Amino acid sequence: MSENEIILTILPEKREITAPCGSLARDVLVEHGIFLTDFCGGEGKCGKCRIRFIQNPPAPTLFDEDLLSTEEIRDGFRLACKSIINNSATIFIPEQSRVKDPSVLINRDAHDEEPEPVVKKVHLNLEPASLENQASDLGLVRSALNNHSLVPDMEFLKKLPRILRDSGYSVTKVILEDRLIDIEPGDTTLKAGKGACGIAFDLGTTTIAGVLYQLETAEVLARMGRLNPQSVFGADVISRINFALHSPQNEGKLRESVSDCLNSMIKDLCSASGIEPKDVYYVTLAGNTTMQYLFLGIPTDYLPVAPYVPVHTDGLSLSAKSAGLIVNPAAGLYVFPAIGGFVGGDTVADILITDIASSEKPEIIIDIGTNGEIVLGNRDILLATSTAAGPAFEGRNISCGMRAEEGAVDRVIIEEDIIVHTIGESPPRGMCGSGLVSMISELLRMNLIDLSGRFSPNGSSSSSLIDRFVKTDAGWKFLFASKAGGAESDLYLLQKDVRELQLAKAAIAAGVKLLLKDANFRMEDVQTIFIAGAFGNYIDPAAALRLGLIPGANLDIIKFIGNAALSGSSRVLLRKSSRLDAEHLSRKARFVELAGRKDFQDVFAESMLF
Repeated sequence: MSENEIILTILPEKREITAPCGSLARDVLVEHGIFLTDFCGGEGKCGKCRIRFIQNPPAPTLFDEDLLSTEEIRDGFRLACKSIINNSATIFIPEQSRVKDPSVLINRDAHDEEPEPVVKKVHLNLEPASLENQASDLGLVRSALNNHSLVPDMEFLKKLPRILRDSGYSVTKVILEDRLIDIEPGDTTLKAGKGACGIAFDLGTTTIAGVLYQLETAEVLARMGRLNPQSVFGADVISRINFALHSPQNEGKLRESVSDCLNSMIKDLCSASGIEPKDVYYVTLAGNTTMQYLFLGIPTDYLPVAPYVPVHTDGLSLSAKSAGLIVNPAAGLYVFPAIGGFVGGDTVADILITDIASSEKPEIIIDIGTNGEIVLGNRDILLATSTAAGPAFEGRNISCGMRAEEGAVDRVIIEEDIIVHTIGESPPRGMCGSGLVSMISELLRMNLIDLSGRFSPNGSSSSSLIDRFVKTDAGWKFLFASKAGGAESDLYLLQKDVRELQLAKAAIAAGVKLLLKDANFRMEDVQTIFIAGAFGNYIDPAAALRLGLIPGANLDIIKFIGNAALSGSSRVLLRKSSRLDAEHLSRKARFVELAGRKDFQDVFAESMLF
C-alpha cells in the first residue's frame, strides 16, 4: 500500500479494500462491485445512498444536512455520493442502501410461430478435388450447397482448407443469410444435438433481460435478467446523457458497463444451457434510443435538446464482435430501428408483437417503465410519443421509495385498518411503484385523499386510520407500516409523494389524450389497451383507472402483455422476415413530440386531478 492509499473495512461482510486518499466513497464502492440505490446518479438529491462511518467519519456536507436527520449525522451516517474519504475508516452499508437483483419480467411465451432462422447449419460430405476435377475448396462448398452466390467471410476462408482436410471433408457450414460465416469439423447440426443458437435482448433503462434460443426449433434454452449497471450513473436517460456529456471517459464508462453486463449474461446463459458462446451466431437487441446509442457508442448529445432529433432511426445489421459482444466471432447483431426522439427499438418491438398496425379499430400500447412510451394506431395510422413518467413508478423521488425488490410494499388494502403486502413476504423496507399506485388508490377510495390529491384525514370515520396521520411543517404524512408492526423502520407516505405520482400519471394520461386528439379518435373507439413493461404487469388495473392513469377507459379492454420488447426482440431473432416488418413499422409510425405543444400544459394540468 502506497502512502497515498487508505484502507476501508466494509461491514457487515468484513471486507477490506484500498482506495486513493481523497476518493469519493461512492466511486470506491462501485469500483469494488458494491452498488448503492442512488436514484439520482450521485447528484446528492435522493438521499438513498446512506452509509454509516463507524470510525473516522468525514465532515458532513450541505447535502448530508439537507437529507439526513441530526441524529443520523451524529451516528456517522453520510451520503456516499458526496463523502470524500481522507482517512482509513470502517463503513457499515445498510441493507436498504444496497442494490439487489431486480425482479425482472421475462415472458414465457416469447414466440408463437414456426421459426424462420436467419442462421442455418448444413452438414456436408464432400468429394475432394482431383486432377480431373480441380474445383477450389470454396467451389466444392458452393456446388454441394447448390448456391454459387454465397459470399464467404474472410475468417471462413482462412479456416476452410485445413478444416476440410483434417476432417476428411466431413464438415458443417454455418450460413448467415447469404454469407458463409463459419466451418466446423464433422456434424454439428441440430441432428447431432447442437445446432446454431441466438440470444434476444431487451436493453431496458433499469433492467436487462435476455433469452437464449436454439434457432431452428425456437426452443428456449435459458433466460435471465440483470440490473442495468448504468443505473449507478443515473436512474433515467437524461441523467445518463448528462453524465456522458461531462467527458469522453464518462461516455466510455457507460458503454463499457453495459457491454460487460451483456457479456456476463451471454456467458451465464450459455453455461446454464451446456453450450459455449462460440455457438451463438445471432443476437437481437431492442432498447430505447438512448440505451441503444450508449451501447453502440453513438453520441446522445442532441437527443434532449430541441428539436430532439436522433442520429439515425434505421435498424442496424452489424458484426456482434464489432459491438464488443463475446459470441462467435462471425456472429451477426441486429439493433432495432427507432421511431423518433426517445421512442426507440423497444417501442418498435412492442408494436411488432401486438400487431396493432393491422387492426381495423384503434388500439393503444402503454409501456410503463423508467420512461413511458405510448402508441396509438390501427392499419391506417400509427402515432408514438414518450413521456417523462418513470421516476415515481420506479420508486424514485418517493420518500420511502425503492425498486421492486424484496421487502418492497407492492400491494395495499385499506378497510378499517391497512394491510400491506411485500415482495418476498419480507418485512416492509419501502414502497415500489405498484405499491404507490395501490396505496394512493385505496386512500382515494376511502376519502382520505381528495380529487386534487390533498390528504383528508377527516374523510374517514375509522379512528385507527385517522391516528395514522401525523401533522408536520410540510403538511400531513400517513404511517403505512411501523417498526412496532414488523417493518424495518416507520414508513410514511408524504404529501409530496402523492404529488410525484400525480406528475407521473398526468404525463401518461396527457400523452394518451393528445394522441387520441391528433388521430381524431375517442377512447370509446379504442378496442384494446395493451399495458407493457414490468411495472405495468404488476399494477392493479382497477387502481390505475381510479387514479386516472388511463383516462376514460373500461377495465375489460385492458390487456397486460408483460415484457413485449423482449418478445418482439425474440420474434426478430427467430423469424428473419420479422426484421423487415420491424423496419416497415418504424417508418410507418409518426413521432409526436409533446414538449413543444401549446396544448400540452393545459391537458397535463387537467390530468393531475384524480
